[in-house]
Amino acid sequence: MAGKQEAFEERVAKVLGAERSIPLDPLPSQGPLDLLQLRAELERRLRSSGGRPTDPAWSVRRLIPFKEEGWRELEQLAARCRLGGQSVSPSQLAALLIERGLRDLKLA
Repeated sequence: MAGKQEAFEERVAKVLGAERSIPLDPLPSQGPLDLLQLRAELERRLRSSGGRPTDPAWSVRRLIPFKEEGWRELEQLAARCRLGGQSVSPSQLAALLIERGLRDLKLA
């Protein structure tokens, strides 16, 4: 995995004409802009058909185990991502975050 990331960074540096590049530590997330972006994506994707809004593209349902701490964090973040008067479930948020993570891995 690190090899792919390094190759990606080298390609970007070459395309940009960089003479050198400096690795940066991963940036922390959960800032206000991250939350706004997450809310916007949830609002764009979730559609109501009478019950709890869901993404119409989701066709597979699975049970995924979590550590208690991780589930609590999802619950807290889901509470912060309420769309108007409609709540977002921790499971919906987890699905969206997993899809984002997979997409980011493909880009690396």
